Formats: sequence, structure tokens, C-alpha cells
Amino acid sequence: MKRRSFIGGLAALPLAGGTAKARRVKADVAVIGAGVFGAWTAHALLRANKSVILVDAAGPANSRASSGGESRVTRCGYGSNELYTDWACRSIDQWAALSARLRLPIFHPLGVLWLHGDVDAYTRETQEVFRRRGIQAQSLSAPELRRRYPVMQVRDDESGFLEPGAGALMARRAVQSLVAEMQEKGLKYVPAKAGPIMRQGNGAIEALETAHGDPVVAEQYVLACGPWLGRICPDIMADRLFVTRQEVLYFAVEPQKTLDLPVWADLPFYGMPSLEGRGFKVADDTHGPAFDPAQHQRLPSPHVVDQARQFLARRFPALADAPLQENRVCQYENSSNGDFVIDFHPRHPNVLLVGCGSGHGFKHGPALGEHVAKLLSGETKVIPRFSLATKKSIQDRQVQ
Repeated sequence: MKRRSFIGGLAALPLAGGTAKARRVKADVAVIGAGVFGAWTAHALLRANKSVILVDAAGPANSRASSGGESRVTRCGYGSNELYTDWACRSIDQWAALSARLRLPIFHPLGVLWLHGDVDAYTRETQEVFRRRGIQAQSLSAPELRRRYPVMQVRDDESGFLEPGAGALMARRAVQSLVAEMQEKGLKYVPAKAGPIMRQGNGAIEALETAHGDPVVAEQYVLACGPWLGRICPDIMADRLFVTRQEVLYFAVEPQKTLDLPVWADLPFYGMPSLEGRGFKVADDTHGPAFDPAQHQRLPSPHVVDQARQFLARRFPALADAPLQENRVCQYENSSNGDFVIDFHPRHPNVLLVGCGSGHGFKHGPALGEHVAKLLSGETKVIPRFSLATKKSIQDRQVQ
């Protein structure tokens, strides 16, 4: 599909008492942002026989997007947060189906292993939800962990909780492949930058204008702009969105040293074995410093590498001196408590805000897209925990 180059930004124009010039509707829904939330929202809308325009400034899962990069964890374990368990499990089926349709894999069903002490409320709550829902899982003792994963150093007072149906997703490939697939089925893709919605005025948004006057026109708009959501809606999101710098490291290891390792979580660190030769992934889930995804440099921090090596020396001592093969600086866009924002703009009823992935959102893309499509059609209502009203201006993450 040939893509036209659009110049400049977009300006959102609210209807004002019927004075705005009427325009021909070019799509039922315009989705602003071609990351995982925007792509799966467009997918669900297309399946509902809606015409869709997908708008993104730099392309699906581009290097500055939170959906960029190579890999993400997908798992159903969420402690007592059963809604996220439901969405993650429903999404895995669609990730697996997308993977099966492509020549290169999207979903690697490696399993996910949580390491924990003998007394761990989060694991107990996850086990209870899994038992109630019939989700397969295994509890592993310290001796069993050592037998299965000899590269891993485990204390006698530690245990493991393995979710064998979970694993890893190839992030950039997944989003770009999904968008390409949808373009073949009628999705219109527009490479353009969105500007802030005007603060004055109320009522429905009529059009998004480009600098040379070529409009993006729809009945409804979904703003799935990741870390840029605060710039698109500065008056309602600027103090509710916390964008943080996060670093991911890949160490060069011999494949036989990490043979049979699943994706693992030893919070705050998590990682996975080398996928497709990428390297042994290590990342710290702790929220980093404030980050501007458009302006800040994405260079590695020596202290982050040092902290990762200290962790490796404790948990994977045979890998502690492995060469650093690659690093990536990305970002989380956090809400105050780790929950998503999926709510209508308080002044523009045809504008839906979708964001705050908070570092754990990628896996939920398929289920989230289905929920957004139902919201737009009026088949369901805003889930209270995803409402704007529940998002505060002080960070206190409750969702892992």
C-alpha cells in the first residue's frame, strides 16, 4: 500500500454550535497511535465491519514507541487482579493465532517462571485465581528448580511458580505484521503527527487537520498515543501520566548455558533466554527517572549495567561476566496506580482515551482492542478502574 507523506502536525477541531463546516466522513473511526493498543483496537473495529483510519507520526512500533523493541513478556498471573488475568489469557489465544499466520513467530511459548520466597502473598493469590479458572501452573521447590535450571542459583528458602502456557512476544514484529495484515483488509494508514486537542469548547470533534488541509475525518476518535497522550490531551492527562526511562540489556551467552530456561521474573528484575540470537535479556522493572521520548538521548547508563551484573552474579553467576551485546532505552507510560486509562474525554463525547500501559500493557492488546470496540458501539460501559477519575497526580503503583 502506497503511503502519502503528510507535512506538519494535526490540529483537533471541536464542533462549536454547528458553525464548523461539515465534512465528508472518511471513516467510522480514526485511531491515533499505531502501537499495540491502537493496532489491536483497529483490528477489533475492522472485525466489527467498521471503516478505520490509523494515524501515526513515525510508523507502527517505531523505535521511539513503547511498543517498539524486540520482546515482551506475556503471562496470566496477576495476583488478585483477576480482570488482568482474564484479559491476558484471552489475548494469548489471539497472539498465538497471529503467530500461526506468519512465516516468522510472534509468540514463543517458553513459560513464565516467578521466583519467590516461601511466604509470598502475590503468588498465593495468583495460585488461587488459577485454580478457580482452571489455568495450568506448577509449584517448584528449590531442589526442583536447581535440577531443571542448573544455570540458576536458588536458595533453600526460595520456590518457583511456573506458568507453562505463557511466554514471550516479538513486539515490533507483532505490531507491524498486524498493521500490514489489516492494510490488506481495508485499513487506511496515515503517517501524520497529531497535535493537542484545543482546551476551549465542548462537543464532538469533527476532524483532524493536516498542515496542508487534508483532513482525517471520522465519527469517533481513539487516542492511543502512548507516552504522547499527555501532549494530545494536556489539560486532562498532563498530571496523570508519568513517562519514565527504562533500560533493557542483552548479554552474549552460549545457548547451552541457558538451555530450557523460561521467561523469568525475580522482581524487580525480569528477563528471558536469548530469542532468535538476540542475547540473554535482563531488565529492571523499577520505574526510572522522568523521560521525554521525543527529546532525550537513548544512551546506556553505566550504573544500570553494574546493577544488572550484580543481579546476574547472585542469580545467574555463570553469566555475570558475559559481554554486553546490546542495550535499549525505552519508556513506560504509567498511570498513578498501574491501571490503564480507557475512558471518554470529559468534553468531547466522540473521543476515547486509551493509554497508560504502565509497563505491563503489551500482552493485553487483543482483549483491550475488543473492549474498546464495544465501548465505541455502546455495548459496554467504562470499567471504573480504567476511568480518568481514578487517576491521581502521585505515583503509587498497585499493579504488577
